[in-house]
Amino acid sequence: MPESTGFTYRWSADPGIDLYGQPATVVRAYVESYYLAINANALSATYPGFAEAVAQSKRADFDDPVDPTDRRYVGTQFQHLMWMTPTEHGWFATVCTGDYSVMEVGEDGKFYNLGSKYVNAETVEVTAPEVLSAPSAVSSGPERAPTINVFDGWKLAEHAKGARDQSAYSECDSRMPDARDARPQKANLPHDTPYPTLAPYPGWPRYDEN
Repeated sequence: MPESTGFTYRWSADPGIDLYGQPATVVRAYVESYYLAINANALSATYPGFAEAVAQSKRADFDDPVDPTDRRYVGTQFQHLMWMTPTEHGWFATVCTGDYSVMEVGEDGKFYNLGSKYVNAETVEVTAPEVLSAPSAVSSGPERAPTINVFDGWKLAEHAKGARDQSAYSECDSRMPDARDARPQKANLPHDTPYPTLAPYPGWPRYDEN
């Protein structure tokens, strides 16, 4: 993960969804890697195992050899697992993404919001390996990123950046910790202070301590 990518992810989930289970952990690792790669414009920003879990045809929009810029990011990206449904070969998840509090540090020392006050609803489908193994490590801890492959043989089947179920958008909006009117937005830029960079949750463990 580039040092310039200083924002964290805070996850929550609807009742009945195991945020620490292997399917949710794989979805979380994919979504976090995806947005890190988008912001850094580099596949190298993703987590270990991402390139094997995601076919090149499904990552063409950020699989770019251009070196990351010197842009610096701070803040917190809120993610919520709203629906998870088992499929014949894995799991289908509806994920809420609130990027309204991820900010770029400008050359003037002020903070510029990258996202929108509107929350996105997206879907992620993952395929389980033919033989399920025990997870390689626990799936939570104080770190912003894992240092080992947490995909464990799971593969991305599909990522739709917009959910087909239109009701998901209003549902997702209600899952965020901040009301829409209280969220930072591009219309009132620049900001003198950034949105807080909160501790990651569930985060990733320090594997050398296992």
